[in-house]
Amino acid sequence: MDKRVTANDINHFMSNGWVNIDLQVEEEIIDKALDGLKSMREESIRSKYKYGRVYYDYLFDFNLAAIELPFNNKICSNEVKDFFSKSKIGSIIASFFHTNEFSCVLARLFCMGNYNYRGEWHRDEPIKSIFNYGKNLENLETLQIGIYMEDQVGFRILKKDYEEGFPNSIINEKIEKLNSKCSYPIQPNKDTYQRVGGKKGSILIFDPQIYHQGSNQKGRYDFHMRFKKKEIVTKAKNSFQDFYVDSHLHEDVLLDDSNIPKSIPKVNRNSTLVRAANSLNYFIPLYNWYKISKGYSSMNKIKKFGLLDFLANTFN
Repeated sequence: MDKRVTANDINHFMSNGWVNIDLQVEEEIIDKALDGLKSMREESIRSKYKYGRVYYDYLFDFNLAAIELPFNNKICSNEVKDFFSKSKIGSIIASFFHTNEFSCVLARLFCMGNYNYRGEWHRDEPIKSIFNYGKNLENLETLQIGIYMEDQVGFRILKKDYEEGFPNSIINEKIEKLNSKCSYPIQPNKDTYQRVGGKKGSILIFDPQIYHQGSNQKGRYDFHMRFKKKEIVTKAKNSFQDFYVDSHLHEDVLLDDSNIPKSIPKVNRNSTLVRAANSLNYFIPLYNWYKISKGYSSMNKIKKFGLLDFLANTFN
């Protein structure tokens, strides 16, 4: 057990499905890593690094939301490598999995500009037949983490009592499908979810089966990663990390489409018309109103979970 992981941390995870832990890395190292991340974003835009995501693009600002494959030597800064070397993330993950036989299967740097953002509610892993919500750590197969380089709140997790199969459930498979088809953020009652995130230099660990929503009120620099417990056959490990990674996440992998899974998204800017609509909508939410009107017929079917979020992705 990593000494940074306490019995209270384990109990919090088992009760809530998430926990936030201080990485205990020197502030100077975190600050240098944050500068390195800002440089990575600038270099990604300048060099037209092709692996990444754009959620809400604006007319006069290329709002690059995320960088994929962030450990690759083509893009990863030395300051970031030093941070991972000191933080020893793998030791913390091993304390939850109770084994070193696991691999990082997804790594993404969220780097959205200084805008309010709310995404769609979703799960990163489908619910198994019995959703134990953090109980029985020996049965854990997948963990999701966020690593925060600045203080950040906003990330929303549905509370246990309101999850599918629990006493006050407001969600089921049918509503999930409707929420997904709606392609627009939903605002549930504020009593039904927790706003979590983390302090600068902390790691958020959560069960990816939990229904959750990406949400933040300013620019962000945080790593989003997924770990799966599995027998390690191909032992790929980056020189600055204490955990195995899938081959496409290795620092030396050639960034050629033949080496990279098709599931890894490429940067695709919105059309000029959509960027103009997003820019206007940020201050006067007419585009939100248009999108809501298209999905209005579904409102009664999802009202048990929440209402369409009229002010999502605006300055409010």
